[in-house]
Amino acid sequence: MDTPILHLIGPCRDGSPAMIAGDVVALTRLRAAIDAAIANSIGMAELFSSDYEPYDLLVVAPPNMWNVCTVYAGEINPVRSQRETVTLTQLWNLHNKRQHYATANQPCEASRLDVPAEHQPAA
Repeated sequence: MDTPILHLIGPCRDGSPAMIAGDVVALTRLRAAIDAAIANSIGMAELFSSDYEPYDLLVVAPPNMWNVCTVYAGEINPVRSQRETVTLTQLWNLHNKRQHYATANQPCEASRLDVPAEHQPAA
């Protein structure tokens, strides 16, 4: 089996593009993780960087992105709106190693984020 190599890069400044680059095996795993996230709130793909270092790529689809914010590397004195209170790493306690990532057959046990009623998804 091929080693699935995938690289992700976020935009470096306002207006610059983000990019996902990977071989077909890696992109297929990414697609499966996206499908699992759409169905069950979270998906995971086991991938490698070009130096063959493995990593898990989590794809998360919370009920609402209203108060989720991006934290930048080396960020000092961030300025955000008052609604941006949940970081990406706080979504469903992703760094808790005792919790196994959900799969397509295992729905994510997720609590709703603190979202104003007018921004709640339709039931």
